[in-house]
Amino acid sequence: MSLLPRLCLALASLLPALHATPASGADTPEARVIVKLKTSSALKQIQAAGRVETLGQRLGLATRLAGQPAQDLHVVRASGLSSEALARRLSRDADVEYAVPDRLKKALALPNDPLFGSQWYLHASSVTQPAATNAQAAWELTSGNAGVIVAVVDTGVRLDHEDLAPRLLPGYDFISDDLLSGDGQNGRDADPSDPGDYLSTADLANNDLRTLCNTTLPTTSSWHGTQVAGILAAETNNSRGIAGMAGSSRLLPVRVLGKCGGFDSDIIAGMRWAAGLSVPGVPANPNPARVINVSLGGEGSCNPAFAAAVAEIQTAGALVVAAAGNETGPVLEPANCTGVLAVAGIRHVGTKVGYSSYGAAVGISAPAGNCVNVLAGQPCLFPLINTINLGSTAPAGNGYTGINDVTVGTSFATPLVAGTAALMLAANPALSGTEIIRLIKTSALPFPSDASLPNCPLVTSDGQCNCTTTTCGAGMLNTGTAVAAALATVATAPVAKITVGGTPTAQTAFSLDASGSTSADGSRIVAWKWVQVSGPQPGSFSADNVATPSFTAPTAGIYVISVTVTTATGRQGSSQTSIEVQAAPAKSSGGGGGGSMDMATLALLGLLAPVALLLRRRGLASRD
Repeated sequence: MSLLPRLCLALASLLPALHATPASGADTPEARVIVKLKTSSALKQIQAAGRVETLGQRLGLATRLAGQPAQDLHVVRASGLSSEALARRLSRDADVEYAVPDRLKKALALPNDPLFGSQWYLHASSVTQPAATNAQAAWELTSGNAGVIVAVVDTGVRLDHEDLAPRLLPGYDFISDDLLSGDGQNGRDADPSDPGDYLSTADLANNDLRTLCNTTLPTTSSWHGTQVAGILAAETNNSRGIAGMAGSSRLLPVRVLGKCGGFDSDIIAGMRWAAGLSVPGVPANPNPARVINVSLGGEGSCNPAFAAAVAEIQTAGALVVAAAGNETGPVLEPANCTGVLAVAGIRHVGTKVGYSSYGAAVGISAPAGNCVNVLAGQPCLFPLINTINLGSTAPAGNGYTGINDVTVGTSFATPLVAGTAALMLAANPALSGTEIIRLIKTSALPFPSDASLPNCPLVTSDGQCNCTTTTCGAGMLNTGTAVAAALATVATAPVAKITVGGTPTAQTAFSLDASGSTSADGSRIVAWKWVQVSGPQPGSFSADNVATPSFTAPTAGIYVISVTVTTATGRQGSSQTSIEVQAAPAKSSGGGGGGSMDMATLALLGLLAPVALLLRRRGLASRD
């Protein structure tokens, strides 16, 4: 059997079907469902735990609140039935807008052992390697920008890796289920380091975890997030290790995957937090990401919870780049959500690599690694070289994967695209997510054709086919041309300007003004979009689509506000400002005006007291 079929079979064994039903009712895992209430629901007037308990009582079930990915989303848990069954029953409730199973997502790569080798995929495109991304040409235009932050939503990152440590920002661990976390902590915490996602014999002795993971076989740690982070932004020009695509961009590690994967609710919470959106019970993210790398996925179409999260993230000004999947089938969730830039995998020659998922949802294709050779014991010829930890289970020393390692998968194609987006933002920070996607697509190289292969969606026995623009996206990633295109838009992009009126004070509306924004090409500015990027608590705009709204901050603190302006020719420019909001003035205990007025009132009462006493003695004062 050739190597690619063996890789596909190995992947199938490592990533079992998410929807498999246990044979025994006793082994049925506890149901987990993400629920959103209707805007008109009276249940919103009570505490979140009470809402969930009330919904359960209506169904005759003992339900409990397991978390809140967002203020109006609830993770509901119940025993004795499947997540699918609970979702169906909750969906029929008059107060529920939607209810969807809180499924596990899997890391989408086939990592192995470390060894350093050549990063062929960053070189210039050639006759023998047309899929290479030409990153070197992009680095001649920009070395990246430390102000551009890219989030790695994954298994966490080894924070002590020498090639990553200089690039890392404080992140967060969003794994809420102790069965999956493996870090000895109780729920979510501020440590996004990867303790290893291995399954030991002792782990599998736990019936709940064994059932949840749907396996009886121990596994080693993947260090998946560390590998993705290295491809994305390993420190360059430091005389060691590998070069990261994104240059000097900084990394925000967000841990959502543990032993055997991660739940949708944790992934959604992590993605939202990475973009600077609030998550109940979690401190605000002081370093919102402009690009969010999601190298994970699961079967199914984009559910409403993921769709809503992606829409919020877009509004906050961030771009989600996600792996299409390694299933030789339809694009996985969340890559198939509208607004996400989905990445498929191609071989070094530009044809679809056998394991890559494909379809109309794909936006772009990038090298995902392929081994070519079919002789056992021969080195893999075209892997992606990654940062990794050398421990098979718990962390050990740090190192790199190499040419003897089968490090392939759309997980590793995705950070090449996310890194390209970061370089584009370094060249032109005013680019919106929509503009980044457009420029990446229009700068892509056309797919080559191999006469021995069918055109996708038809595939060979090992999954290969000639890519088309309806199955593998707009073309092959060309980082050099994409960054050049981003630079070319700088001269014509409008310049957004924000003016803050008065002294911003909590609980009092203060003015914002973007009417001073200008357009380089002379076209009229026709649209404005205001967003609160960060702050102690969510504030409110009088309107978010006018030039001069007001903003009300509920509490004192630093608030970051951004505005994106759009011209009549469709050009966009963004700007943001930090606003220090003062505390609201303390109210007097007497309920009157200022202190001097209170004293005057007291003095007047003192003068009138004798008169009142005299009137009372004469019977002329009113009685109580």
